[in-house]
Amino acid sequence: MFTELNIILGFDHLKPPKGQFVLISDSLTDGSFLIHHFLSLYIKGGWKVCLLALAQSFGHYNAVGQKLGVPLTQAREKGQLRFIDGLKCSLQMYTCAPQEGQGENPLRALGDKKATLRPLYNLVKTQVCSEEGVLDGPTLLLVDDLSVLVSLGVSAKDVSDFMHYCRVLMCPTQQSQGAIVSLVHKDADVEDEENSTLFRHMAYHGTVHLAVEGLSSGYSRDVHGQVTVTFRNVQDPSQPWSRKRRLQYKVEERNVSFFAPGTSPAVL
Repeated sequence: MFTELNIILGFDHLKPPKGQFVLISDSLTDGSFLIHHFLSLYIKGGWKVCLLALAQSFGHYNAVGQKLGVPLTQAREKGQLRFIDGLKCSLQMYTCAPQEGQGENPLRALGDKKATLRPLYNLVKTQVCSEEGVLDGPTLLLVDDLSVLVSLGVSAKDVSDFMHYCRVLMCPTQQSQGAIVSLVHKDADVEDEENSTLFRHMAYHGTVHLAVEGLSSGYSRDVHGQVTVTFRNVQDPSQPWSRKRRLQYKVEERNVSFFAPGTSPAVL
């Protein structure tokens, strides 16, 4: 799946890379197809995956997984996939009375401006670590998506702090056993300072950035958008991002095809 993209990234579908922080951003289009790609890639690669789902239910991910040939229900039953239902937790904060267990909700920061996302981090840590407090083998933390927290009123600083601790836990170096993939919205036509701040902080942490954008020319039946892949200079993180590649893509029923700009099969 996504063979062309994996080649550009240098990712082996049989042995997903360790120590990576992959940042996905989307502007004027939906970049969630990449979330499903990395979820499938790491599950097929034999990794354990902790999916922090803030935007969709398990049923949604499972339905897409079935199309991609990855039975997530089976992976969940075997313990390979750990699912944190952030969507359900956020809904409970707005629909349940305070006395109905909100104090135990990992997203209680949504209802208490003095609270932080520390409880959510603690929950993630229990899902990915052994009793000794270290990663239980190669493990991916997949967050879909961080912008939801900002839209629900959590400050960009608190979300950034949460992801900083997650990075230290999962992939402090490229030799680490863990990896992170996360999605952030970055719509070019919306002025949202909090989301822009969050994106800048995540870009600082990232080792690879996949920027998904709609076509400036508008809708096309044969080309749905473009992905710009940028790699950070890991030898000197203070330097600007380097090595950039751009691909166009078309979303299909069970796959996404990628091609160099101007080389769509429909054009050729």
